[in-house]
Amino acid sequence: MQRGDVSFTFLNRIEEIELNIKDKRWQSALALALTIPDICGAIAFPELIRIHRDGKVVLNKKGETSRDIGKQYITWYNTYAAKYFKKNPEDELPYLSGERCWQLRCEYLHQNKGFDNIKENPDTHFHLGLNCGSYTCHLDEEENDGEITNIRLDIKEVCSRLCVAARQFYNDFNDSDSFNIYNTPVIDFIKWKAEKNDKDISE
Repeated sequence: MQRGDVSFTFLNRIEEIELNIKDKRWQSALALALTIPDICGAIAFPELIRIHRDGKVVLNKKGETSRDIGKQYITWYNTYAAKYFKKNPEDELPYLSGERCWQLRCEYLHQNKGFDNIKENPDTHFHLGLNCGSYTCHLDEEENDGEITNIRLDIKEVCSRLCVAARQFYNDFNDSDSFNIYNTPVIDFIKWKAEKNDKDISE
């Protein structure tokens, strides 16, 4: 069986996020967008690997080094995407940092906690919004939650800005082979079956 009759590429991923935004499929758009720094971080910072507390390198079952996914994610975001997440261009730090984006990614994709939907009080609450007018959602009044940090984000803007950062990185990196290993081969079974039947007949 030949794989790759159809293939989902890195650029296809960006395009699908943009289509989801256009169709107002916010959950799908956000879920895909939050995976962008995963892919880009692995490409840009392969040297960031997992280290034990004792300083020894973490090896997998094959004896190979293991990528430090969180560090790659955060480093890529802070290096390439953070500039698109400043309230004002002159701000030194972005409103949404790499560490917070990583936290959002983990909480949204894995447990969907941290959105003021649980009884426990984590130190950070993400508030997702729509039609905020910018990627930062402001309320008329800021409530005082003591030790809790509230981060309000417009889904459309967050997704769009991650796409802009990803396209810029893709163009600047200029090494399609690095992105190709993250393509997703997909088999078109109808096409495959037709080609197999044609081959059987010819033999």
